[in-house]
Formats: sequence, structure tokens, C-alpha cells
Amino acid sequence: MKKKRLKISAVLLLGLGLTGLQAQTMYVKERSGTQTAYTLNSIQKISFASGNLTLTKTDNSSSVYALSDLRYLNFSDTLSGLNEPLSVQNQMLNVYPNPVNNTLNIDLTGIAKAEGTLSILNVQGKTLVSRQVSNEGVLSLDITHLSEGIYLCRYSNATEVKTVKIIKQ
Repeated sequence: MKKKRLKISAVLLLGLGLTGLQAQTMYVKERSGTQTAYTLNSIQKISFASGNLTLTKTDNSSSVYALSDLRYLNFSDTLSGLNEPLSVQNQMLNVYPNPVNNTLNIDLTGIAKAEGTLSILNVQGKTLVSRQVSNEGVLSLDITHLSEGIYLCRYSNATEVKTVKIIKQ
């Protein structure tokens, strides 16, 4: 029962972290005090099985942590205490409605350089929809072909990556 609660807590923590992804880095803090950073674009899969957290990276190497030895997972660096500059925080990727049924609206007006790639990814990181965008303001994207579930909407260009969690009903 304790392992189940820990597993649920870890999944909720990951879900909450995905709602506000800014830094694009996940930190694994062990009870020993060791903190390991993983860039999200280098992670292929995260799984919780047999009381372990397994991170499979895109180069097919894996890191395994015993859940009982973990203090927490985080999406901000608690060791350095450094936050992103306010100018970066203000440049958000806004999507609506969320949850969405058929058409997702993506507001790119808050992003300095709107020329880039807009992608919809499943929670395993597989790209399901990809589209080049350039200074389009608000973009409407038909996602009726996607099944119900949680997805990531990612905007990227040569200098930045913005990701927001969306729920398809």
C-alpha cells in the first residue's frame, strides 16, 4: 500500500510538473542528497515498476532508482535557487480550450520569435502532429483524430522550447 501511494504521488508530481514546464529539465533528488538533472528532450520513457523509477534515455541507456531511496522529483533546480528571468516567464505558450474536444487554439503572440515548429506529443514523447509556424498569432489546430487522453503541445525554435500539457476529451 505504501509503494502504491508513493507511485501515485510520483505520477501526480510528474503531471503537475508538466503543467508548468519552463526549464525543460527534470531533477531526481535522492535521500542521500545527490541530485541528478535530466533534460526532458533526452528522456525517452519514465516508468514506475517493481518499486523502481526507471528513466530510459534517447540513447537507450537507463538509470534506475529505488523509489524508497528517492526524496522527490522536481522540474526546477532547488539546489541553485535560480529562477528564469521575468522576461522568459512572460513569453508563455497559451492554449485553449483545455480540456479540448476537437479544435485546439494556440496563441503564439506572447512568443518573441513565432517562427518555429509546433508539435503535439503523446506522454511517451512520440510526435503525433507537427507543423511549421511563422508569426501566426493564434493558430487553430484540428485534433479530432486523437483519442481521449493527455498530450503535450510543444513549440520550439532555434533558441527556445515551450511545452504545455493538454487534455483531449
